[in-house]
Amino acid sequence: MTAIVAALVVLVSVFSMSTPTAQAAEATRAGASSAADVRATAWTPVVSPFYTDLERRFPNVDTEQRNLLIDLCPSKRLCVAAGEGNGLHTVYYLYYCTERSLTNFIGDGSAKNAQTDSATAHLLNQNRVIRVSLEPDPDPVRIDWDPIYYIDPC
Repeated sequence: MTAIVAALVVLVSVFSMSTPTAQAAEATRAGASSAADVRATAWTPVVSPFYTDLERRFPNVDTEQRNLLIDLCPSKRLCVAAGEGNGLHTVYYLYYCTERSLTNFIGDGSAKNAQTDSATAHLLNQNRVIRVSLEPDPDPVRIDWDPIYYIDPC
């Protein structure tokens, strides 16, 4: 009888120790899965080439910050903003007149041409046909990035 009671005590203690571990593992997997789902729906808008000496990149900004960064676009710059798919945005201040490739510029965004000397920026499709021309303007404009694959700042 003592052996049976001892065996039951061992079994109960083994089950009670393993159950919380299993629940913790399930919670960890569930948390990792939802975090992975968020990462799967987000993307990073990329301009290439990007010159770090006179150009700036502001990733992970909310809509209010994006609007402020576009409104404050410095003189002699083309400023563009694209969403990241998670409610945040990336803003670029472009300076050099070099055609650039755009990656993950998806959906609606905005742009402001704060350049001088009538420098017109061009947004081009996958065949390098101009889809949008942006004359210097103190006001930002809404851009549909879906058909745009390249940008020529000036």
